[in-house]
Amino acid sequence: MKALLTCLVLFGSLITVSADSAKAVTKENAIQAFREYRAAVKLISSIHTELMQSSLTDNSIGEVVIPKKELENYRQARKHLEQSITLNPYFPEVYVFLANSYWEIEEDLDKVVIFYSKALELDRDYSEVISARGHVLTLLGRIEEAQRDLETLTKLDSEFADSLRSDIATAKAKREQDAAGNPLDAQ
Repeated sequence: MKALLTCLVLFGSLITVSADSAKAVTKENAIQAFREYRAAVKLISSIHTELMQSSLTDNSIGEVVIPKKELENYRQARKHLEQSITLNPYFPEVYVFLANSYWEIEEDLDKVVIFYSKALELDRDYSEVISARGHVLTLLGRIEEAQRDLETLTKLDSEFADSLRSDIATAKAKREQDAAGNPLDAQ
């Protein structure tokens, strides 16, 4: 699921820049911010290409593990993304890539939600990110919040609504099973 969401949206420290801040962005800052973003995307794309090629050659099924060398490249990409946000905090795609970096490097789903939410502060109809955040919220057991994302997707008539609806239904069924003392995984 993680790889699917990462591909769907495509692409350290917690940055506290808010879409509501009144930061003036100069043309020079915007240009440099985009260069930082492009540098990060280039690194991330090469990492993903290498991972896809290695998974095809070793016929592995399951979680993809990012090799140590590639993790360092990913951390470097994250620094480019953070610098891009410092220069221009009004580009939603940068927050999406930053969220994905927290997912892929540390599996820090709380930060993933934070950065997807920051992207959505800037573009509240970004259905791919609404869907991705909803899936992450479901993984975190925050089903009511995921349900709100599903409602938004439904209002947008998004193609991603059915997938999130399915995840929410599965999470609710698991929660009910767990509450009844019958985990779904027990056989």
